[in-house]
Amino acid sequence: MKRMIQSFKLDQRGLARVFGELEARIMEAVWELGPATVQDVCDHLGPDQNYKTVMTVMNRLVEKKALLRHRDARAFIYEAADSRDAFVQDVSRHVVEGLLQDFGPAAIAQFLAAMDTSPESLDALRKLIETGRAGQEG
Repeated sequence: MKRMIQSFKLDQRGLARVFGELEARIMEAVWELGPATVQDVCDHLGPDQNYKTVMTVMNRLVEKKALLRHRDARAFIYEAADSRDAFVQDVSRHVVEGLLQDFGPAAIAQFLAAMDTSPESLDALRKLIETGRAGQEG
């Protein structure tokens, strides 16, 4: 499912890099809770949460295809469109592809400069490269 990733905020951390702060907190809550109502999420986030604000943000996350929504009796049930791991993989791929398209070898050099160069990490990188090559040959 193609998600609408509109921006990547370098000055934020974690999911707040691709979501607003409340959106990120709501996504974490839904991943932790599983299928949930707006009230479930409000209760999980704490007593200071405004129900209407949380509902509005959750509906925006449906529009962004990060959450799915279906009616169950009188309430809507929301659930994550993907697991947290699948979402992180998708965002990471999207960001890296963009960096490589725009900056090519400079981006690769910066990935390597930022990488942990312990023997274990280098071995893991070597295995990923070999797996990639084998996939291209087959």
